[in-house]
Amino acid sequence: MDLSKYPLEKFFFFVAGIIPGFVALLIFEFAAPGSFGWFFSLGFLGYKSKLGIILLTAFIIGNSLTTFLSGLLGAIGGAIGARLAREPYQPPHNQQIAPWRDARWRIVLRSRLGDQVPHDTILLAEETFNLKREAVNFMPEADRPAALFNLNHERIQTQSDDLQWSQWYDHYHQRVLTDRNRWGIQGYVQHGLAFNLETAATYTLFSAPFVPAVRHWWCILPAFMWFLILIAQEYTAMRKFRDPWATLTDQIVYLSENDSSAEVSPKISKQ
Repeated sequence: MDLSKYPLEKFFFFVAGIIPGFVALLIFEFAAPGSFGWFFSLGFLGYKSKLGIILLTAFIIGNSLTTFLSGLLGAIGGAIGARLAREPYQPPHNQQIAPWRDARWRIVLRSRLGDQVPHDTILLAEETFNLKREAVNFMPEADRPAALFNLNHERIQTQSDDLQWSQWYDHYHQRVLTDRNRWGIQGYVQHGLAFNLETAATYTLFSAPFVPAVRHWWCILPAFMWFLILIAQEYTAMRKFRDPWATLTDQIVYLSENDSSAEVSPKISKQ
């Protein structure tokens, strides 16, 4: 059986949803002791039917909680991203050092995309441009207009190439961060268990002020630890999206290992 053909992420994620569902049911029992006594006393249901109903209820509640938390985190991330997007735009050529100018990355991108890559030019820095422009002043007056035109053309061309390299880099930066096919079975299982445990921890901390029976160290401490892990993961993910250097090595590995037959090109602007 080829497990790679199955949606492993959804499978493990949804099955692990029983965890926060059970936690929610336990907290409900703590809040209203004896609530499940009536259910277990039903004589027309066998223990298998009761167990099945409990599992199904925990599954529905747990996946509802994970869906809500995932949507909430997405909304928060979107709001932060929208706020950061209001920052003034900085053209790529204004950055003196940038990961898309790394020679190793350009080599593997060229080997993957072939003729689609931009010209491998070196960005004409502002200081170099000013020195060359001053040097034009020492040339014969008749040669100055053509030399100045060629210098400006070189500057625009290298900036255009640098922009296109940066757009390719941003394309693979987001792709590496969102490509879950690289996880493997262990990654799917780990993600499914971790996020559902974090959901259960978040629900426990949220319920603590309203349910006195939950306010014990053996409940709060594990929940608080998993909640801190959730915050740390979200913060790390946000920093990676904001920091282009975070995926340079991963991009080199990704471009070297993956097949380019299904490549989808980003929207590359040309000047």
